[in-house]
Amino acid sequence: MTRASRLEPKAAEFADTLSEVLNATLTRGVRLRAVTIPGSIPLAFVGNGITVRNYDEGRGFKLGRKRGCPQLHMSVFYALDAEAGTDYLRVRTSLVMVALDLEMREELLHIDYEREKRDGYPEAHMQVAATSPEWKRALGTSKDLSKLHFPVGGRRFRPALEDVIEFLIVESLAAPHGQGEVWRTKLDARREGFRRIQLAAAIRQDPDFAREVLKELGPK
Repeated sequence: MTRASRLEPKAAEFADTLSEVLNATLTRGVRLRAVTIPGSIPLAFVGNGITVRNYDEGRGFKLGRKRGCPQLHMSVFYALDAEAGTDYLRVRTSLVMVALDLEMREELLHIDYEREKRDGYPEAHMQVAATSPEWKRALGTSKDLSKLHFPVGGRRFRPALEDVIEFLIVESLAAPHGQGEVWRTKLDARREGFRRIQLAAAIRQDPDFAREVLKELGPK
C-alpha cells in the first residue's frame, strides 16, 4: 500500500468529521471533500467544493443566520500529510475564514496555521479585518489592524474549527440549530477529540517530560 493510499481514507474521515460538526451546529448540507495528490510526499486537501484540478482553496458556505443580523459565510481549508515515519494525519496548513459574502471577499476575520512558516510571523495566528481610532493612532500609516498577526496558541494548542463556531454563536453573530445549548454537546465532544490528538502529539515530541509529569501524578 502506497503512502498516498494510506493517507486518502484518513483525510476523507477528517473531512467527514468536520462536515458533521458544522452541520450539527451552524450549517445544513455542507459536505467538505478530501482530495489526495500523490507524490514523494503525498498531500491531501480538505475544503468545500474542491476538486483534483482545483484544490488550493475552498468555496464559502452560509452559516445559520441570527435574526436581525447580516448573513455570514465561512470557508474552511486544510492541507494534510502524514507525520514523518508514521501514518498519523498531520495538518500542514489550515485556514478558517468568516466573511459577509459567499465569495469571501468581505472578510471579517480568519484563523490561519502554517507549519514551519518562513516569514517570521507566528505559525498559528488570527487576523481581524477591523480598525479603530486607537489602532490608527498606534499604527500610524504603516499598516492597519487587519495586517496584524495575533498569535493563537502555537502549533500544538492552536484554536480549532470548533472554537470559531463557538465564538460566532456566543457572540450572537450566527444562529445554531436546536433549542438551548444542544449545539454545545456536539461541539465539546469533537473539540475534546482534537485536544487529545494535540496532547498525544506533544507527548510524542517530549516523552521524557511527559514521564516526569506522570511520576508526579503517581501514588504519594
